[in-house]
Amino acid sequence: EKMNLPKTSCETFIDTLIDEIKDCLLRGEKLTIKGFATFETKERDERQGRNPKTGKVDTYPAFKSVKCRISKNLKDAVNGK
Repeated sequence: EKMNLPKTSCETFIDTLIDEIKDCLLRGEKLTIKGFATFETKERDERQGRNPKTGKVDTYPAFKSVKCRISKNLKDAVNGK
């Protein structure tokens, strides 16, 4: 509404942005959107863990996770600084 664009154009833009972020992360690249956030993948090692319900110790395999760090400007804006 603020930009006087049709809803479908905005949806297409957001979908394309999310796809580009996903493609960048799949290539193992770090992506920074200035004033918003930094996205990157992180390798997590295999680990031992205990099932709290059964008490059984299991081995959990290594995996990749997505790390997102919110920009200082956005954090400050949310906190009223």
